[in-house]
Amino acid sequence: MNDAFKELEVSGWREPGRADAYDAVVGRVTARVAEPLLDAVGVRAGTSLLDVATGTGHVAGAAAARGAHGVGVDISEEMLARARRLYDGVEFALGDAEELAFENDAFDAAVAAFLLHHVPSPERVVAELARVARRVAVAQWDATERARLIGLLTDAIAAAGVEPPTGQPVGPSRERLARDEELRGLLEGAGLADVRVDTVAFVEPMRGTDELWEGVLAGSVNTSATVLAQPPDVQQRIRDELARLVDPHRREDGIDVPVSVRIASGRRG
Repeated sequence: MNDAFKELEVSGWREPGRADAYDAVVGRVTARVAEPLLDAVGVRAGTSLLDVATGTGHVAGAAAARGAHGVGVDISEEMLARARRLYDGVEFALGDAEELAFENDAFDAAVAAFLLHHVPSPERVVAELARVARRVAVAQWDATERARLIGLLTDAIAAAGVEPPTGQPVGPSRERLARDEELRGLLEGAGLADVRVDTVAFVEPMRGTDELWEGVLAGSVNTSATVLAQPPDVQQRIRDELARLVDPHRREDGIDVPVSVRIASGRRG
């Protein structure tokens, strides 16, 4: 987990067209976590909130709808451009989650949704959140067997016998970051108290396997890099495995994908 991993992630999220493609499926799903994430830090009218790795702005936009003053920062201008189109009047700025350009205690609350597995140092990110705000919450995918939006493709890759290409940098484990003890340790290590870890679960309807396949490839960087590095026949093998794994989730006119998210929150004394 080094500069090469960060470079892979940053370049991926800055690709032209990435923001619209992300919102087609993954962004649509992660937006459903905005309200419970804001609840975890008590966002209401008048609250000042920093939304770190805001992406296409759904959490900051939801905060503004509550009457809060939300600021969204992201490392990708591609993502921020869509956020500004979607949420006119909300403040968005370019920023690095590992080195936030804000003073200590600049905000009442700070949140980061689905970020920690995208950065070389989750500890550094959580420390920055706790530096700029007294109330902090992070959202992460649950374990693969419960967070099936990403988990189905992850399992399909494994079932096809595919591993990341030699030399492809690998970041923090999503599985590890789904664990209570890991999330609790990150927040307590940043000086936060009254730490709690909750689960938000729901089902996301989709048209079928194609929407899931295309949506997750468009809404991920490291996972899609693994798939797209394979020759066409291997990519097809992964896709066939995905179709097989999706079978238990089929309904008459589509599929229902189980989604599970961990939300960890805490406060400074």
